[in-house]
Amino acid sequence: MDIKTSYFETQKTARYSTYGKLSDQTKYFWFGLHGSKMQCEQVLYKFKDFDPNEHFVLAPEGLNRLYLDGFGGEVVASWMTKRDRLKEIEDFSNYLTQLYHKYISQLAPNTKKIVFGFSQGGTSLFRWLHHSSIEVDEIIAYSCWIPEDIDLKLSKTPLVDRKMLFTYGIQDQFLTRENIEKVQKVIDNNSLSFTMEPYEGDHRISKDQLLKIFKDYLR
Repeated sequence: MDIKTSYFETQKTARYSTYGKLSDQTKYFWFGLHGSKMQCEQVLYKFKDFDPNEHFVLAPEGLNRLYLDGFGGEVVASWMTKRDRLKEIEDFSNYLTQLYHKYISQLAPNTKKIVFGFSQGGTSLFRWLHHSSIEVDEIIAYSCWIPEDIDLKLSKTPLVDRKMLFTYGIQDQFLTRENIEKVQKVIDNNSLSFTMEPYEGDHRISKDQLLKIFKDYLR
C-alpha cells in the first residue's frame, strides 16, 4: 500500500480559566501550566488563600483531551504525547504565546509576571520558553523534568544566568533522589541557575508551598 501522511494547519479552540480580578490594582500576574491528565481549574484551586485583588492567575489547558478512566469519567488534558511531538510543541507554544501576550498587554507597568509549570506542565514550560520570546519576571519549575534534548542556552527567552526556582515534594514518587541528581545535571549542562526548594509533600501542587514561595521569594 502506498500510504502518505501529511500535515494541515487549522484553528483550534483552546480552554483556560482565571482567578482574581485583572485591574490596575493587580500586583502579580501568574501564568500556570497544569500537569498531565489534569484540568486547568485544578491549578486555580491552589490559590484560594491569595488576595484576588492583588493576584490574577491564568491557567491555560493543554490542547489534547482524554477521558481520565478509559472511555468515560472526567475529561482531562495533556500538553503532548510521543506522536508528532515536535508539531505538538510548536502548536502549544504558539497557543501559549498568543494567550500570554493577550493578557500582559493589559497589565499595569509594575505588575510582576510569574510563569510556572507543574509536572508535564513544567517540562512544557521550558519548551515554550525555548520556542518563544516571553517577557517574564519570575520562572518556577514545580515537580518537573527539565528537558535534556534541547539546548536551553539558546532559548528565545533568555534563561542562562537568570535566577529561577525549582520546588518539589520530598516524598514525590517521580522525583527520587536519583532523578533529582539527573535534573541537577541537566541544569548544570545548560548553565542554568536555580534555587532548589524541597518541602514535605508528594507529587501534587501544594497551596501551602505556593504561598510560602510567594512570601519568601516573590513578594
